[in-house]
Amino acid sequence: MAFDPDYASCSYTHVWLRVMDEKLDLDEISAALGVPYSRCIRAGELKSARLNKHYTHTGWFLESAGHVESRDVRDHLAWLLDQIGSKGTELQAFRDRGYLADICFRWDSAWGHGGPTFDPVQLVQLGSLGLEVWFDIYFDSEEPEA
Repeated sequence: MAFDPDYASCSYTHVWLRVMDEKLDLDEISAALGVPYSRCIRAGELKSARLNKHYTHTGWFLESAGHVESRDVRDHLAWLLDQIGSKGTELQAFRDRGYLADICFRWDSAWGHGGPTFDPVQLVQLGSLGLEVWFDIYFDSEEPEA
């Protein structure tokens, strides 16, 4: 399903599921969800050499970046829902164990007006997962051409 890959008010977007905990088993998460992670971090790994900081949690991330070429967040959400849309029970089990599990939408606004559009059917699917959703929003400095 394609929405508007050239979404004018967006300069960049992607979406990801994250599951995090101090003692997370990455292979267990992949097996339960039936998909490999796109990216991970491991507790104890160096987070910042300059500050000599290390990650305190292990994180499993499934990201649309690199899989979806569109500036419409609905296309990215469609991809994510195709991967995990039927995994609400598994995600609830992770939360019951105290794991952090949520979905983030990154949205880079092309000029500070407009914003992402959401499809009602996708919102119902997203709600059925029982996950909190948050946004990471950035604003480009240039105004649109007249």
